[in-house]
Amino acid sequence: MAPTRAERAASTRHKLLDAAIEQFLDKPYDDVSVHDLAKAAGVAYGLVAHHFGNKRGIHLEAVREMARRLEQGRRRQVPSARGCGTSPRPLRLHPAKPACLPRADARRGPDSRTIVDTGKELAVRLTSDVLDLDPERPAVRLALRSWLGTVNEAAVAWLQDGRRSPSTT
Repeated sequence: MAPTRAERAASTRHKLLDAAIEQFLDKPYDDVSVHDLAKAAGVAYGLVAHHFGNKRGIHLEAVREMARRLEQGRRRQVPSARGCGTSPRPLRLHPAKPACLPRADARRGPDSRTIVDTGKELAVRLTSDVLDLDPERPAVRLALRSWLGTVNEAAVAWLQDGRRSPSTT
């Protein structure tokens, strides 16, 4: 039986999100065009606007999707440095790349700030789980937020210096 129109639309949306996640993790926001996103997804250019409105819309949804996939992976297993994820496609990322997307996105307005703050909360919870700490304790939250900020800045500097893997440092 042929897929329904709704199933084809959902498939196209997932392809676009997967492509957006990959593109925005590989390049700065300003270096990714709607044409790049459509080409990477193998769909028509106009479908980006149809599903997400514009580049900003798909960028915000890509950040939300990354957080959803990380949260779903958290429920299944403790994430490793190599990334985690679930359907429609796992996040198979350079270990430092997830740190760069929220950092760049935070400058793009209040919607982005909310997504970034939610991601930071998720990172505190994930790290608390791994270390068996209580994330509700103020001292634990402060320590983890400070440590995660340091890791984020180190990852960004690492990628800006052009390092591709830990073995090259």
